[in-house]
Amino acid sequence: MYRVSVIVPVYQVEAYLPRCIDSVLAQTFEDFELILVNDGTRDGCPAIMAEYAARDARIRQVHKENGGLSSARNAGLDVARGEYVAFLDSDDYAAPTWLADTVRAAEETGAQQVLYNYERVVDGQAQGPYLNMASETIDVGRLGLANYLYQYWMPYRHGQEAWSKLYRRSVIEENGLRFAPNDEVFAEDTHFSMLYLMHTHTIAALDTPYIYYVQRGDSLMGMRKPQLARRLMALSVRVWTEAKACGRFDEIRDVLPVLCYDKWITKGIRLDPDMGDVIRAMEAYRGDETMRALLRALLGPMPLLRYTMKTHKGLRTQVRARLFALRWLRGDVRGAAALVQGREAQA
Repeated sequence: MYRVSVIVPVYQVEAYLPRCIDSVLAQTFEDFELILVNDGTRDGCPAIMAEYAARDARIRQVHKENGGLSSARNAGLDVARGEYVAFLDSDDYAAPTWLADTVRAAEETGAQQVLYNYERVVDGQAQGPYLNMASETIDVGRLGLANYLYQYWMPYRHGQEAWSKLYRRSVIEENGLRFAPNDEVFAEDTHFSMLYLMHTHTIAALDTPYIYYVQRGDSLMGMRKPQLARRLMALSVRVWTEAKACGRFDEIRDVLPVLCYDKWITKGIRLDPDMGDVIRAMEAYRGDETMRALLRALLGPMPLLRYTMKTHKGLRTQVRARLFALRWLRGDVRGAAALVQGREAQA
């Protein structure tokens, strides 16, 4: 069994894939398998994959019909054999000590996950460490999951991307963790990271940037995001439901409503390219019992009060959030959307 399974989804990246693979093969830590998942790519990537696999026995190829990033990562997880799992996007690349340093951190601390910094690469130039994070070991049990979310997650001191972490595969498999379908949930990385966090007791954080995150206009992140509001509402409902299922809901009862409201739901309403889709999504989710419970929680005193105390956001935020929840619950979805959209809501 290999110590680390590195999973790389491959789709329409023939100009970037060799650099990505080379950066993995150049690791100072050599006890890994590299799983290349061909997600129905239509370019020259399969030939590149085959060429590299013929040269290095640690490379495994998975070929499948196109199903999206989540489907490709899940296909990689299904065949992974490593003690640890790391993800790398096929247009990005890694520093040579990425695996050596993160495995060492996991073993020295006993952490269930190791988080690390990254650099954005713009026009071929790395921009320096992106996250304002420190190297530290965090006892999530002692700190409290809610406090971790307030201190590290919501201000984005720790990244939520799947490729910014080293995971223990036993945690993934024992809890049946997989990525949600892209057409159902937006921010599948955030969803997976949150699920995994609910099964984490210790985190090792490294401020060193190990991943070079290449910015390109034709990437998934640069593309138009249809049905964004609906898919972020789906993310909120899923996380709420899954927190209850794994027994962590009571710990995050107060932070979860404002997390869903401030980071996901309102983001979807503001950034969805089709206001008609926003209104239709809000109308549909108004009848969802989980969403109604989330909105009712925003009307209670503690979630927004604690949010203000932890984040120093003012009274205006509290008032707007309560009005938003009240309008949506009463059926005035256009009025609720207008509160956070910054423009008139039109069907």
